[in-house]
Amino acid sequence: FQHILLKSLRRILDSEGFVELLPPVLNLASDPGLRGAKKVAVSVYGSTYELCSSTIMYKQLAATALGKMYFVARNVREEPVENVKTGRHLIEFTQLDLEWAGASMNEIMSLGEKLVYESCLEVSERAGDIIEEFNPRLKCFKPPYEKITFSEALNIVREAGMRVSDSRELPQEAEELLSVKVGKPIWLIKFPTSGRGFYYMPDEIEPDKNQDFNLIMPEGYGELIDGGVREFRYERIMQRLKELGEDLSKYSWFLEAARFGIAPTAGFGLGVERYTRYLLNLKYIWEAVPFPKPPGVVNAP
Repeated sequence: FQHILLKSLRRILDSEGFVELLPPVLNLASDPGLRGAKKVAVSVYGSTYELCSSTIMYKQLAATALGKMYFVARNVREEPVENVKTGRHLIEFTQLDLEWAGASMNEIMSLGEKLVYESCLEVSERAGDIIEEFNPRLKCFKPPYEKITFSEALNIVREAGMRVSDSRELPQEAEELLSVKVGKPIWLIKFPTSGRGFYYMPDEIEPDKNQDFNLIMPEGYGELIDGGVREFRYERIMQRLKELGEDLSKYSWFLEAARFGIAPTAGFGLGVERYTRYLLNLKYIWEAVPFPKPPGVVNAP
């Protein structure tokens, strides 16, 4: 099934002029905005590298050169043990990671909608026997999808009786409640700058908010896509890394590229296992992986 799904996703991106690259596995530094997960460090020739937890910076550089590109990237993150309860986290997972030079927020979100809608239709046709067995009620939602701000989402879950104390991030329980309550794919937009990574461009009208988004799937499946418009200005990147308390020397290669000039880009990551889980109506995400690594499980092959 995933073979058919990945062929469909690749076909759509290829038709849109995207170029696939092979992603790196060892990173000098990767995403500092993992929201609770830890990076996994390894020693190579006496130097410390991180196993890839995100290709975000590599995507920005690659899109500067190629215009439109994507990775099918394996990521490793040490998720909190309690995340096993969500049924939608793995410590080793696959992301369809793409980046588009010069794209606006609306353009990149429209591409996300096209990917989800057209791939859903295609796998329903090409893997109809599997869909019929696992999820005969699957509905492919036609774009465009509704957009609500992070602040509006907070109000919705609070009005439903859930207490949310952190105004910078939507807890997983709140995201699941929102997913069930709305009953269709929705975009969450404009997350607070203080709760996200350095690589998002601030909103022009509300600079304390980002030009970023999550695509939330219905029926409690939650986040499928995470992305936004990227910060590309050297001074602003430096400022945000300092605010986050990051070791600038780990990012020297990226900062050097930004100093010489990287293109304005926008992009997102789509979780392949999460999408598989949604399409097949699986209770747990590890049912969508041949050799799963759930949070907190040791000695998994």
